[in-house]
Amino acid sequence: MDKKVTKVSPADPMDTIENMESPSHGKSLISLHYNEEAVDAENVGAAPVETMTYQQRWIRDNIKMRVCTKFVEKPTNVNSDLLPPVRVPGKGLPGIQSEAEPICRCGYPRSTHGQSLSSGTSGMEDWKVDTHTKATRTNAFGTVEFLGFGENERNYVRVDVDTKMKDMMELMMDVWGLEKPNLLISVTGGAKNFTMKQKLKEEFRRGLMKVARSTGAWIITGGTNAGVMKHVGEAVRDYGLVSASTNPIIVIGVATWGCIQNKEDLTDSECRGKWPASYRLGKKQRPKESFLDPNHTHFVLVDNGTQHQFGVEIPFRAWMENSIANMKTNTGKNASVYVPVVLLVLEGGPGTLETAHQAVANNTPIVIVQGSGRAADILAYAYQNSIGEEIGATDQEGKTKKITQTIFDASVEAEIRNQVEENFGKKNLVRHCEMVKETLKNRDLVTVFEFSIGGRGSSKDIDRAILQALLRANKDQIFDQLKLALAWNRIDIAKSEIFTDDRFIQPSMLFEIMQSALILNRVTFVELLMDNGVNLKDFLTKKRLLKLYNHINKNTQLYQLLDKIRRKNGNEKYISLVDVGCLIQDLIGDFYTPWYLLDPKVRDLDVEYLLDGVSAKCMGMPGIKKGILSMATGQKQETVENELLTSDEYQVPDFDNPFQELFLWAVLLNRQEMAKILWKGGKDATAAALVASGMLNSLSRQTDDTELAKKLKENSQEFSNLAIAVLNECYDVEEKKAQNLLIRELEHWGAATCVLLAVESNNKKFISQTACQTLLNNVWMGHLSLDNQLLQLLLCVFIPPLIFPVIKFKGDSDQDGIENLQEKGVLRDKKRKLEKQKTLSSIPVKEEKEDLQVDYESKPSNLSFWKKLYYFYTAPVIIFAHNVLSYVIFLGLYSYILLVKFNKDVSNEEIILIIWVFSIFAEEVRQVTDRTFSNWTPCSLLSQYSIYERITIYRTSTNQNASHIINPSASNNTQSFRGKNHSFHPPQKMQSSSTKNFNTKLHSYITDPWNIVDVATIFIFVMGIVLRFLRFDSTLEAARCVMALNLVIFFFRILHIFSVHKQLGPKLVMIGRMLKDLLYFIIILMVFVVSYSIAAYSVMYPNSELSIVLVYNVMRLGYWNLYGELFLEDIEREEPDCSFDDSVYSNGSLPRCPSAVSRYAVPILMGFYVLFCNILLLNLLIAMFSNTYQIVQENTDQYWCFQRYRLIYEYYTRPTLAPPLILISHMALFIRWIFGKCSFCLSSQPSDLIKRFSSDKARELVQWENMIADAFMNRLELEEKKNIENRVINTQESIHELFFKLDELQDLQATSGSSGQAPISKAPVNQVVRMPPQMDKRLLALEEQMQQSTVALNWIMKILQEQEKNTRVAPMLEDKRENEKQKKEKDKALVKNTVEERKRLNYKARLPCYPQSLINRFPVPDHKVSWEIPFPEYDPVIYEAPEVKEHPYWADTIDLIFMKPEERIGKIKFNEYDDLNKVNRKSYVGTYQVQDGLPLNPTGRTGLIGRGLLGRYGPNHCGDPIVTRWKRDDIGNVVMKEGKKVLEFVAIFRKDNKLWSIPGGMCEPGQKVSQCLKAEFTEEALGSLVEDSNMEEKIKSDLKIMMEEGEEIYKGICDDPRNTDNSWLETVVFNYHDDTGKVLHPFLLRAGETVEAASWLEVSSSLMLHSSHLYYVQLVAEKLNAFF
Repeated sequence: MDKKVTKVSPADPMDTIENMESPSHGKSLISLHYNEEAVDAENVGAAPVETMTYQQRWIRDNIKMRVCTKFVEKPTNVNSDLLPPVRVPGKGLPGIQSEAEPICRCGYPRSTHGQSLSSGTSGMEDWKVDTHTKATRTNAFGTVEFLGFGENERNYVRVDVDTKMKDMMELMMDVWGLEKPNLLISVTGGAKNFTMKQKLKEEFRRGLMKVARSTGAWIITGGTNAGVMKHVGEAVRDYGLVSASTNPIIVIGVATWGCIQNKEDLTDSECRGKWPASYRLGKKQRPKESFLDPNHTHFVLVDNGTQHQFGVEIPFRAWMENSIANMKTNTGKNASVYVPVVLLVLEGGPGTLETAHQAVANNTPIVIVQGSGRAADILAYAYQNSIGEEIGATDQEGKTKKITQTIFDASVEAEIRNQVEENFGKKNLVRHCEMVKETLKNRDLVTVFEFSIGGRGSSKDIDRAILQALLRANKDQIFDQLKLALAWNRIDIAKSEIFTDDRFIQPSMLFEIMQSALILNRVTFVELLMDNGVNLKDFLTKKRLLKLYNHINKNTQLYQLLDKIRRKNGNEKYISLVDVGCLIQDLIGDFYTPWYLLDPKVRDLDVEYLLDGVSAKCMGMPGIKKGILSMATGQKQETVENELLTSDEYQVPDFDNPFQELFLWAVLLNRQEMAKILWKGGKDATAAALVASGMLNSLSRQTDDTELAKKLKENSQEFSNLAIAVLNECYDVEEKKAQNLLIRELEHWGAATCVLLAVESNNKKFISQTACQTLLNNVWMGHLSLDNQLLQLLLCVFIPPLIFPVIKFKGDSDQDGIENLQEKGVLRDKKRKLEKQKTLSSIPVKEEKEDLQVDYESKPSNLSFWKKLYYFYTAPVIIFAHNVLSYVIFLGLYSYILLVKFNKDVSNEEIILIIWVFSIFAEEVRQVTDRTFSNWTPCSLLSQYSIYERITIYRTSTNQNASHIINPSASNNTQSFRGKNHSFHPPQKMQSSSTKNFNTKLHSYITDPWNIVDVATIFIFVMGIVLRFLRFDSTLEAARCVMALNLVIFFFRILHIFSVHKQLGPKLVMIGRMLKDLLYFIIILMVFVVSYSIAAYSVMYPNSELSIVLVYNVMRLGYWNLYGELFLEDIEREEPDCSFDDSVYSNGSLPRCPSAVSRYAVPILMGFYVLFCNILLLNLLIAMFSNTYQIVQENTDQYWCFQRYRLIYEYYTRPTLAPPLILISHMALFIRWIFGKCSFCLSSQPSDLIKRFSSDKARELVQWENMIADAFMNRLELEEKKNIENRVINTQESIHELFFKLDELQDLQATSGSSGQAPISKAPVNQVVRMPPQMDKRLLALEEQMQQSTVALNWIMKILQEQEKNTRVAPMLEDKRENEKQKKEKDKALVKNTVEERKRLNYKARLPCYPQSLINRFPVPDHKVSWEIPFPEYDPVIYEAPEVKEHPYWADTIDLIFMKPEERIGKIKFNEYDDLNKVNRKSYVGTYQVQDGLPLNPTGRTGLIGRGLLGRYGPNHCGDPIVTRWKRDDIGNVVMKEGKKVLEFVAIFRKDNKLWSIPGGMCEPGQKVSQCLKAEFTEEALGSLVEDSNMEEKIKSDLKIMMEEGEEIYKGICDDPRNTDNSWLETVVFNYHDDTGKVLHPFLLRAGETVEAASWLEVSSSLMLHSSHLYYVQLVAEKLNAFF
């Protein structure tokens, strides 16, 4: 039966096994390879499945536990006193174990096995987990509540040790609902309680929780309430659970079920789980058991059917961590990375060393907390005192690369040995020392956190140390580093570790990171990427923008709005930019047309092709607004589509203004900080802020979420404030340019203006700013000077001849007036002349306009008589005065007719009145159809062009250098406008109001309350006139009433005139607001009025007849009571003033008498009614009015300014003549429009509210605005940094730093006190103050050096005085050198003995993690390596690599390990030459044992059986050539060290374990060792030998001679990590030495295909080499008497 081996991550053993006699914690992994089908538990007493929750059902169906199936009594010689009492549910008292009750070898008593289980012989039968346990339905899962530790419940589950990791991931992600982690922190260290310095403990807790919160990490520990697990739990308690962060801290405890104390509290006999289970931490902890930690969030309790066996969870935890590491983070498809894993080492014993060693072997970075004690301090010391030396090596291509080699000085190795012996004893001393050294072989994977300021290699914060460790592990992979930093959202790490001055990152590499940063709303990362070279024009394509809009969360408001538009437009799958454009237009208003709806390349984009790579089935555009299409193209929809089919619609050009596109995206998503960053980088700061404010304000009105609406309004107000701030800054710098900003046509913002954007978004505060009001003042006065007083204007209105001597014009007073004068006068005259010279198909050329603008600077001449008259009567203020005067006359005429002339005969006055009202109606019609801000007329000539031609025509017409006329026939040459720098300009007919259809204009018209009043007055007037002409007396009176009511409304209309007044204008707003309040109040009031009226009338006049009169009488009673009319005479009326007779009061002779009861009941009811209505409700109304008044009064200026704008705009666009003469103007406009339809085009009329500048002038204006906006934002940021809050934060940091130093000094004092020295304190003068030990030691060293220097100087002086020529050594220096020499020799001897002892103890073959796999060996102590020493607990792991099982030519074809012992006999011949396979199975060390058909490794146990990575059972022969030469300096002399020559040897850098080694290899079948040596050396170290083919033959000849003269150094078993109990390496080592250097000098080392690099290495004991190669190098050095 084949056993499937699952690769696992490195084991992460907690030090739960430390100081344990039994090594059973490393339980064999054999049981993990059997595909044994789990057996469900009996369903006795089980609850119905349908009554369970999904979580209960899933765990019952998928998660198993393991139970013992055969009772095998444990031998009685076991020390039972060490076993804790067993609690058996229902059996005896808790915590008391029956003395006579036997215990099974699984660790559980007989009573827990059940009566039906079979029993084995006592103690003699071999009990194994694989054969004596089975999987069954788990009985421990649910939530656990720790009594006395709050009411928080934690998830827990008991799982079988063989549970599939797929099920575990589904349990955690789907059932428990955990989010994917962005980082996995595996914490290892001491399993027993230990103490740390208080500050270090606080820093550890704070830093661990900081990194977990900021990165969304999972923390995995052993889960028990002891040692490092307890410290992690306390960190969660102190810094995690109390944090205000929304991201929960996930701490998963993986513990052994059999070692949990009080675990029976977690079980449920019905297998339904406990929700919650009550778990109590006892006062006393029993041996071999531990309590669960109450501060972990989740528990996975691993069960293999045994009890009190530590280490069961180690392989399971390794597999689980490996499965988590194979998940990808949720940072977008292109920026997602596999979840990084880091090992955090805190204190610990030998098990911690083993864990750290395995982590580095599997390329997992580790962070060592120095100062925590034991293993962590040993590793930290070794790291800080070793040297990372760079070695130059040659790769396969002949290029030189640097490889870091960790070098340990002999004294450092000796100190490491002393520390290991001091902390862990002499047991396994060599093993532990070598683990320390090999853990540091790759220094990039090791980070030491030293909690001290300025410490060497230290990091101030442990969270930074953890993250830096992960980045260092990927230091050559910048893209992966960026992905990690983005996943963690740690901008500080990205700045300090990735974007450094010595690195250049190609901007194109950052595009995918930028995309993910935008999607994840990583604002600081977006800013950082833009600062480091990401150009948004290169980054943002239509495809990326579409991805951004299609990655919106479905729960957001934006998605719901876009989805509604998408379905309306007929899009099936994706959101298109047309959908976005429609939404933007809906939010801002139809006056604003996004270019998404105008540019055909955007509008007709195949979204499915861009995002899926598959073209859409239908190229039509069924959902596009046909009105917009026809307006933008001038053609039918089918014609446009046919034209677009020929275009390259799949080529996605860059955006001209990418900041604007991303800004709109961020605003729509309500990502305020992201929007502000993009706003700062974009153009048109004021317009962009106004658009954002308007969109957010509209979004707030379209949501029912109160909190979201509040946030949207706040963000809208913030952008409004930014727009106002920028405008005011510009106005302070230069008023003229600021006003140009307000009226400049914004080609990127729907051809609108800032003023229009503010008005349409109802931004009163913006309109009330000085710049806007100054502009409005200029517009209001027209060409009249602002110096004119109101009295002057009114006087001239009544006496026109006074215009010339009294009125001042702008041309007479200031230069600005002169410019406006010529712009609107001279320019228009010249434009008329130009128009006459152009053909019908011509379009005005921008260059001509610019030429005319040059004349603005010239000095103007005096205005003519007619010019002054024209400018006076066309000024909006004069138009307003004339209309007011006309309206007053109109009201007087209307009043006169009603009072005097309204009879059957129609008078002349009535005819004039009718004409007057008709003129008012005509003006209202004109307002509905008016093109707001439009200075265009439809040019139907353009309809003959294609859409591309029209766009090109427009761009050519607005080009500064364009002086030619576009030929309509040149349609094929006008389609190449795409590109990075193209700028799309919509034609004039597409400007602002051009997109308004009739419905939109009508809606805009009726939203103005005064327009509704106008419609009402005209409608009522028409009704009155109709009744007037019916010629009936009754209709005449009805007409009189209607006309009288109409006159009242006409009088109300005059209130609109008051809007211009600063004091009266806001009062109108108050009236409007109060009317709304009154409507709501009336609804409440009518409840009381109706109820009282019906009740009172029913009591007074019961059984009344139903009629209209009844309704009137009922409502009359209650309504007039409100005003004090109590109707007491009606209530108290008696006969004969009234009658109860129906026939009498029905004909109206007498009123009806009220009932007798009503005389008492109704007054009482009336009293309560009046109390509530007159006192309560009316006072409520007064309070509402007061509140409204206060609100409006606080913003009086804003309301008045906004009203004033609307009034000014109305009269700016109104014809000059007032009603009824306005009909003349209407007729003139109609004739002009007819003329325009016939002549295709009209001349443009200049406007004071919208202006199009030349490209250069517009660019200059935009740059000026951006410069001021940037300066304003920079100043704002500086002010924020200087505010009190930031100063307080800086002060707190400084105080924290000060306290840190004080605490460090206190720690030093405490240390000195504990070492027997007195701490530093205030002492009397005569008292000796002892210094801290560190300072004292340094002072002693300095004093000793001074003494030695003094002695040496005295000696030198004495020698000089005696004038002796011979050189002598100072006595003190000589003694010191002698001592140092002896110590150095002692250390070197110790290192040499260590190398030999390591070879003897088979150290490499017992490394925990087997190479190129995730399999862990069974741990074998040093003293139990030999087969002769009994080791009954020995349970090795079976493993054969997949490539070996495929039976290649170099491997045995028979898998002995999977056969039964009797089947193995004779299959392979051992201890002789195997003729069948042509393999020598003899050992160099003699005859080896063969047991049960399997050969046994002569060196002893390795913890693993099978072949592993080796191909042959028994010895696998190989050869290792050591090619050496003497190291020489630049002039050719041999380098000497300590009196010996320095030797160099050829080394290769292996790819598998990243270690240097001798270039050797395995012998092929039938190959001699000598042939193998030469072949492997040439293949791995020399590569292609030399480049010069002429020297190749000579080199090969010299190499052959050198190989023939080689000397055998070693022959025997190789201590290799690939060795197993049944398969091992045996090698023959030859030394080929080139004493003169002539043979090897021309060799160009080059790495072969199987290795990474090759180089000459200096022979030294500090080298860290593969396998036993250092021992072989030592033998060569001894043979040649070289330095080692």
